[in-house]
Amino acid sequence: MEENKMLPLGTIVILQGGVKKVMIIARGIGAENKGEMQYFEYGGCLYPEGLMGEQILYFNQDNISEIISEGYSDEDDLRMVENLNDWIKTSHLKKGNASEWNTKE
Repeated sequence: MEENKMLPLGTIVILQGGVKKVMIIARGIGAENKGEMQYFEYGGCLYPEGLMGEQILYFNQDNISEIISEGYSDEDDLRMVENLNDWIKTSHLKKGNASEWNTKE
């Protein structure tokens, strides 16, 4: 991922091909897919249902088709985004593909 402004936590989006709203609850999240650790720019849950068990949706900026409402951002959030961008640049993890993730065995 090139360095950019990540959406803040609490942002409500609709993903490509989806109709349900998703709320961003995590950023720069690692997950194992087919035995390989990968990172995703975002983790989310359905809105308004919220997190149900461990059903986190993993996705990236390019999977978002519409931003419904942007979450709160302040100086702390901007520092966190800088840290996330630095981590992504130096991480050995491959960026995950949401389509592959959704079809994992």
